Amino acid sequence: MASATRALSAPGFLSWRHERWPRTAWARWAARLWLAAPFVVLADLADHAYGASAANLSLRSRAASLQWASGRLGWVAHAFPPIPLAIARVVPGGAEGLAIAGALCSGILIQLTIERAILRSVPMVTAIVLTAAIAGTPVFWYLATGSFATFLALSLLSMALTGLLDFTFNRSTESGFIAGIGFGLATLCDLSAVPFALAGALAAFFVTPQARAVREVARRRAAAAVVLFPTAASLAGWSFLQWRFSGSWTASFTRADPSLFEFPGGAWASLVHAIDSVGTDLAYAPVLVVAAVLLLVRRPASIVPCVAFVGCIAADLWLGATLSGAAVVVLLAVVGLAMLPGRLTVVEQALLWVCVGAQVAMSFGDLHHGLGPVADWFHHLTRNGLFGH
Repeated sequence: MASATRALSAPGFLSWRHERWPRTAWARWAARLWLAAPFVVLADLADHAYGASAANLSLRSRAASLQWASGRLGWVAHAFPPIPLAIARVVPGGAEGLAIAGALCSGILIQLTIERAILRSVPMVTAIVLTAAIAGTPVFWYLATGSFATFLALSLLSMALTGLLDFTFNRSTESGFIAGIGFGLATLCDLSAVPFALAGALAAFFVTPQARAVREVARRRAAAAVVLFPTAASLAGWSFLQWRFSGSWTASFTRADPSLFEFPGGAWASLVHAIDSVGTDLAYAPVLVVAAVLLLVRRPASIVPCVAFVGCIAADLWLGATLSGAAVVVLLAVVGLAMLPGRLTVVEQALLWVCVGAQVAMSFGDLHHGLGPVADWFHHLTRNGLFGH
């Protein structure tokens, strides 16, 4: 068992080892498979109703085009993100196989979201209902079955967030390493994970004792390094690898994200557009908004994590990382549950349930305003899949 790190203070205690949901590892994996089963069925229905998604088709095509077994390694310049491409190469069934793989990831993401809410002192029934309000929406369905690389990155980010909470609140070095590895693996799935790794490192840095003693300063740096190092190593290692075998440090990054560092209209105009886009997406995540308000009322400094996560999303859009509107909506909703304060009053619970109802209503009835691709996909699914003859 990993030893506790004295460098971290505990602003709130989570009974991590005793309140994980479910309690044992085998039960957690059984729950994940059970939760993923409906999405496996949905993946098959979506394939028949709408056809294979463009994102999964593109990923499968790119994976098949890489000459993995050749003696030359120039293909490295075309092989980012490496983890989804490697999985796409070995998963049978083409794009439909990737849809099923994404459906299996959904079970992991749902279980982690429920567990994280329980660890934040949210009652189990409430945690399940709140998570169902995210997983039972067309945006979640679309992303889980239609964009394997993005959904895998979201699942890894969720794992990293769970580890980060245990690291910062319970001083578990084991969970610190899990958080760092989660951020590093997510980076190798999608570059949009990098700002979140930076935010996680800052969180680990600022919750440590603020004494100026040399020992405490070193401990704060070590806490941040545990979270950030895997991401930095992933980026540096992959950059060196592609430079060594293709002659360019950034070729695979820009091929995966053609808009990276483009800043259309200039850096300032791009930043304004990114902030405006995030503001629009926040309309689909009222639970995060109410969580931020409750945190602000209870302890103003606690709102920093909410602002940091929203800032990470804006930074991704500004820098040109491929973070779709659907991915942003799901990510904001998941983070909203992670940020809910514990021991809600009756009034706060009533406000929360109103926001949950509004979030579900908008996810079904207002997709065409900001999530056109999801609306089109859901229309085909309901006409030819779920309710078709």
